[in-house]
Amino acid sequence: MIPLPQAFEIVEARLKAGVITGSEASQAIFRARHKLGPPWHWKSWKAARQQVLGAACETCGAGEYAILYVQHTVRVPRVRPYLEKAKRDLEGKEFEPVDHAKLHERMYAIRDAEEPEMRDCCPQCSSLSIQYRKKAATWICNSTSTGTYCAHVFDVPAKKAALTADQKRSIRRKKYQAWRDTVLNREDDWRRDAMFAWIAEMRVYLSLQHTKTLCKRCAFLEDMTEHKPCRYCGFAYPKTERVCPDCEQVDGDLS
Repeated sequence: MIPLPQAFEIVEARLKAGVITGSEASQAIFRARHKLGPPWHWKSWKAARQQVLGAACETCGAGEYAILYVQHTVRVPRVRPYLEKAKRDLEGKEFEPVDHAKLHERMYAIRDAEEPEMRDCCPQCSSLSIQYRKKAATWICNSTSTGTYCAHVFDVPAKKAALTADQKRSIRRKKYQAWRDTVLNREDDWRRDAMFAWIAEMRVYLSLQHTKTLCKRCAFLEDMTEHKPCRYCGFAYPKTERVCPDCEQVDGDLS
């Protein structure tokens, strides 16, 4: 009834294609949900609501002058229970372990492949955290690596071999890609299984199959309390009871 948001569709498609990990999918879903908000705030929800909203409350029968709502009989699926279940399902199963030693070797190789450049530094402590002062026409060291503020003032910086900020960013990207190449599409990626299960359940929720029409009062009682209204007098009493304590009429609805 309500189409799955495109952001969720993209995550599912990329998971099926094996181009993202379960962890990346989980993060993408989190960002999408934060941006979209709850389903009942979507424009597509408002359009679908008109198609399933009844003319009267299915609990108390209020209709013509009542404020009616489309009430789900199931909760909007949360991600965490699916993550926990997927993790439990893998307990006790054996998988080929990640070769961390080989992965570390690859990480070191990526780092060592970058050739450091000769950069300006403090002549006293060799720190790169130096600043040129235009008015004084001197340099000052802002390093606190030794626990105290260096504050050495000098006219000409020394030189030392060190990686630039761009080189460090490049190393981080390459290391991350190396990690992804190692963990992508592993059978023990429980987050991947959890995301597939959550998206499937979200489709069921958005189908509006498990909905009913309730008035504002009955919707409040169902959502926020453990009571139900009497079908005869409207008195609210516990759902576990069958006889209304106010009018003593028997309610056959045990839900």
